[in-house]
Amino acid sequence: MRAKRDLGAALTGAALLWAGSQLAWRWAGLGFARRGRSATPTAALMLVGGPDSTVTPPVLDALHAAGVRATFFLNADAVAQFPDLTRRIVEAGHALGADLGGSAVSLPWALAAKLKQTQQIIRTVAGEEIQFFMAGPHVPPLSVLQAARASGLTPVQGEPVSTGLPAHLPQGRLLSLSGTDSSTLAALPPLLAELKARGYVPHPLPSLPGLRPEHSGDLIPDLMGVVDVLYDRTGRIRRIGGHAHSLFRLGTAPYPLPTITLTDPTQPQGLEVAAGQRIAEFHLDSARLVQLAERPVAGRHVVKHSIHDLAAALRDDPTWNTLPAVFSISIFSDVLRLYGFTVVDLPAPMLRRLNWWSRTLRRAYGVSDLSRPHTPKLAVISRTELIRRFGERK
Repeated sequence: MRAKRDLGAALTGAALLWAGSQLAWRWAGLGFARRGRSATPTAALMLVGGPDSTVTPPVLDALHAAGVRATFFLNADAVAQFPDLTRRIVEAGHALGADLGGSAVSLPWALAAKLKQTQQIIRTVAGEEIQFFMAGPHVPPLSVLQAARASGLTPVQGEPVSTGLPAHLPQGRLLSLSGTDSSTLAALPPLLAELKARGYVPHPLPSLPGLRPEHSGDLIPDLMGVVDVLYDRTGRIRRIGGHAHSLFRLGTAPYPLPTITLTDPTQPQGLEVAAGQRIAEFHLDSARLVQLAERPVAGRHVVKHSIHDLAAALRDDPTWNTLPAVFSISIFSDVLRLYGFTVVDLPAPMLRRLNWWSRTLRRAYGVSDLSRPHTPKLAVISRTELIRRFGERK
């Protein structure tokens, strides 16, 4: 009896370990390509499944009208059934990948065989060598990675966008739509229009800047992103904007330095902001902040765009439109000075703490030169002065 209990416990433990490893690999995306890495506002659009005689032609027409090139993940049977349609996809300038489908019981050698078959038929029909493949969402990640190892191809994870883009879309994300569902025909044109309106430049996967499989070194920046999310939820901080260049998150906080008098068009004597007075505070996205600190010209452009977002939020949103001023503490404060902010040096104890945090962020996000100085300062401006300067985009 004891032996049976021990065997049962061992099997249960093994099952839990397997399930835990699957969840960890799926959450972390280790070994999968799931984003590009660049400070430029890029995205990748993927059509999964097909080709389909009903869906694929109007999808190609919509992409052509928008001037967008995408990546089509095709399955072997459909390629064999519609060779002319497969060649039309390639002639339109789009990239190809393999769609394997599969279920939770898909075995690695079966996936590898299916991947080899799809590779071969795409090569025969279209004369194309593929670099990427996708498996169904329920296929065990470790099985996918073993198939990838056997084939030399890169597995991909995308984010479904059939109901529209998320409010916050980080740079370089892989966006997936069904290549066989007729609902894509209605969803695609507004999606392409929204990508353009929000400033994203779609790329096929082979040309997406910085695309590579995730590795263990990416866990730390991913964890830093989770810290940002938790910090925002705790402090009731919200992202503002929604454009590819929107950089700021906005909340409220007590003014942390001694009382200061600011220029204000409604008050000839100036606006006094007292120490401890609750006003608006904006934060910069940590990952973008580190990237842009290394590219000051691009950083200034993005910061200026985000200042317009900030002015609109302080003008229109009832959460913030009664607050007298707004401040931020960041390494971009000297850039904010160029746009009318008053910049104040920080006291030594605060500066030491923030310098430590700045180095931690730069190390986490892989900045090569940690010795390059980036000194945080406080930048503050009255709400009415900000709106006077940046309430309208020019």
